[in-house]
Parts: sequence; C-alpha cells; structure tokens
Amino acid sequence: MPIHPLAVVDPQAEIHPDAIIGPFCVITGAVRLEAGVELKNHATVCGRTTIGRGSVLYQSCVVGGDPQDLKFRGEDSEVIIGERCRIHEFATINKGTAGGGMKTVIGDDCLIMAYAHVAHDCQLAEQVILGNNAQLAGHVKVARKAIIGGMSGVHHFATIGELAFIVPMSGVRTDIPPYLLVEGLPAEPRNLNLVGLRRDGMSDPDIAMLKDAFRLLFHDRSGTPMVERIQRLRSQDAACAPLHRLLHWLGEHIETSVKGRVQEATRPPVIVNPTTPRPVEAAGGAHTG
Repeated sequence: MPIHPLAVVDPQAEIHPDAIIGPFCVITGAVRLEAGVELKNHATVCGRTTIGRGSVLYQSCVVGGDPQDLKFRGEDSEVIIGERCRIHEFATINKGTAGGGMKTVIGDDCLIMAYAHVAHDCQLAEQVILGNNAQLAGHVKVARKAIIGGMSGVHHFATIGELAFIVPMSGVRTDIPPYLLVEGLPAEPRNLNLVGLRRDGMSDPDIAMLKDAFRLLFHDRSGTPMVERIQRLRSQDAACAPLHRLLHWLGEHIETSVKGRVQEATRPPVIVNPTTPRPVEAAGGAHTG
C-alpha cells in the first residue's frame, strides 16, 4: 500500500501515486512528493517542501522544520530536495528565512547521513555527501561532489568549493577552495583531494599541474602575498581548466575578503511584514542552527 494506514498525511499535500509512505510518518502542510519517493517509518516532512523523484527519507528524519534562528518570524519559506537523494536517520533539514532567500536547497543525488544537520538557507549542489553528524550552519553553500566528513562543523555563510573534502571532526570557519583536502580546527589545507579528483575523471596532467599550484598557493614559505601567488600562476597561461577554475575561485573569495561570503552577514535588515512593528534583524544576528 503506497500510504500506510498509520501515516498522517495533510490534505494539502500532493502525493504522487508512485510514492510510498510508511507507518507513523507525518506530513504536514503543502508538501509535494514526486514519483518514486519513499518515506520510511517515522519520517516527518513539514511545510512547503518538495521531495524530488526517487529520493528516500529514512527513519525519524525531519525535513522542512522551522529554522533554529531567532530572526525567523514564521514566513512561508520552503525546502527543495532534488532527485535520488538519501536522507538518513535523524537527519534534519530546516526551511529558509526571509534574510536568506526563503529557501533551503539540496541538489540531485545527495547523501545526507544519520544525524546530519542542514540549517536554514543552505544551498547544496549535486552529489554532495554529509557524513554522520556533520553540521551545516545557516547560509552555507556547498558545490558539487564536495564531502563534509562526519562530526565536522561548518560556520554560517561559509562556501565549500567543488570536490573539496573536509576530513572528519574538522571545524570550518572560512571558505574552502575547490579540490582541496582540509583538516583541523580551524580546518586548513593539507593536500589535494586526489581520490575525489580521479573519481571525477580528472586527467593525470591536470592533477600534476594542480599539485604544483597547491604547493605554491598553500605551502609557500617566502611570505609572498596570496594575490601575487595567484597572479604568478595566471601569468603562466597553462592549458589546465581545473587550475583556471581554482584561480578564478580564489580571486573571487580570497582577494576581496579573508572569509569570503562572511560579508553577507552585514547586509541591511529585512522586513518580513511591513505591518509588523518589529523588523527582522540583519542576517549577522544570532544563529543557533
């Protein structure tokens, strides 16, 4: 039976005939489940949440719950989950806020392991993996095929580049460039994510050029400013697309600010409802999620 008789399903919900809802699941609000979605027992989906085709929600996960943000005023924000995602036991994904674009987005083919947390307004691209108990604070952006190791924490407004690997039990306070393996508290570059690069099909010559660039950019002991190191690599005009992407990313995120997107925390206040006398504070206010 696609919908178990012991499940609670809100009449507002749009449930595809091919979706499966197990016993003791709770669906509240304008939830949309597309074809092939499966909710294991005790899964909870709230509010304006869309679950993409073929995704599986495991026991006791909660998707679409209210943000753990003191600035939240009950706005009608949403969560969008892509296709073929797996959201495991006790994972939590909070909906967006007015100060962050009103939506939390998980791309296609993502794996969210048990007890992981995705806070309000996060944006995850396709094939991202969050290890067990990995924690993303609000407004975090994660590019494709990045991996956040188990029991790692990511500070709000941080950006994680594509194919980056956060070693388990690390603390990410600033932006992490693409292709890097980082570790520690705070997390620092240790090497390239060589396994991930090869799995993604990157050629050996491109990996060799990235290795040389990594040594210059992150292990240089001469005291040369990062901006000058980036310019030196740009002047070589190497025919290496991944290297150009890395230098472009560094130019956008490091040349302008040590912490990259952290400047978004100082944006002007946002009014959720003009008739409400109390405005929502700036996005740099208290975040608990």
